[in-house]
Amino acid sequence: MGNKMNAKAIRKKRAEQKAKIIKSVATITSIVIGLAVIGCIAWVIIYSLSFSVKETSDFSVGLNADGTITGVKATDYVELCDYNNISVDYSAVSVTDGEVDDYIDSLLSEYKTYSTDPDCLIKKNDSINIDYVGSIDGVEFSGGSTQGNGTDIVVGQAGYIDDFEDQLIGHKAGDVFDIEVTFPDDYGNEEVAGKDAVFNITINGIYEAQEFNDEFVKANLSDQARTAEAFRQKYKDDQYNAKLSEYLQNYVCENSKITSYPESYVKGLMGLTKGSDLQNYNQYNQYYQSAYGTNMYNSFEEYINMDKKEYYASLRAGAEELADKMLVYQAIYEKEGLTISEQNKEDVLASYGISSEYHNQIKETYGEGFLNQSAIMFADLDYLKEHVTVNGKPE
Repeated sequence: MGNKMNAKAIRKKRAEQKAKIIKSVATITSIVIGLAVIGCIAWVIIYSLSFSVKETSDFSVGLNADGTITGVKATDYVELCDYNNISVDYSAVSVTDGEVDDYIDSLLSEYKTYSTDPDCLIKKNDSINIDYVGSIDGVEFSGGSTQGNGTDIVVGQAGYIDDFEDQLIGHKAGDVFDIEVTFPDDYGNEEVAGKDAVFNITINGIYEAQEFNDEFVKANLSDQARTAEAFRQKYKDDQYNAKLSEYLQNYVCENSKITSYPESYVKGLMGLTKGSDLQNYNQYNQYYQSAYGTNMYNSFEEYINMDKKEYYASLRAGAEELADKMLVYQAIYEKEGLTISEQNKEDVLASYGISSEYHNQIKETYGEGFLNQSAIMFADLDYLKEHVTVNGKPE
């Protein structure tokens, strides 16, 4: 009897254990299924969020007229770095005399004069105007002539075959002569590939760089300086200020910490990017409809080349990157009690290459809030430049 009781007890215990295992498996399965369902729901929510972002074309979205973010005290969202004790080496934010010379050389290249003076000989890197007629075995070939229209080239940089350009060096305006070349075997035009050719060349003229002196500055750059030396110094000063501004902007943004984001402002910036994307999408399709009678893209998703989840993430990342900077700028502006000057407003327009006389038109297009938010950055820079230590700066 005792053995029977023990066997019965054992069978009962095993049955209870089996029931527990089955219950545990069922519970785990329910949890896994539940998490999967929650994950799917979350994905669907994210997937649909990108198209729930309200597009806008208002550049002043989320801003007060004074340029501050609506309903936001920026210092509540930012841990500012020690921006009153920034130091930088002068060499890191200045330009060398060599860099000034390079800039002036590039500037002079825009003011070259066309000369037919036969005393001027062609050198490498000279800009010239030529005509040519190419022939193979005495027969002109298609595409081998300028048709007497002349073409401008920079000797040694035009990318012509073989030593075509080298054979121009040493000639002068008015020269007419032949040069011989051999087309590469793999040349794109099978008609001439691998063949010897003769080009009859006419040098029409040479573009000569002017000398950078006081007369040149008075004739071409009088709105910036009166003498060549004054222009050089102005360029140095402008580049110093630009590099110092860039350094200070990067420093305060990279060394300050954003603790959270004002959601409404971020969503507004996301909507601005989406609005721009939609505008571009529609413009592309309108152009293709007018030109070819069909759309360039079948859908907005095809244009952005992302699914909705990826698009939402990209909108969010871009908006937060911009918000990072604007929150830091506003936080400094708030903490130091700064105000926007008329010069700051002019600096905004100048940064976009726009004259101050167009201020009202720009304000109408972009909104007063957008312009003043940009002016806040310039007000910050004025303050930061007064407090930065520039090591090794000449007196």
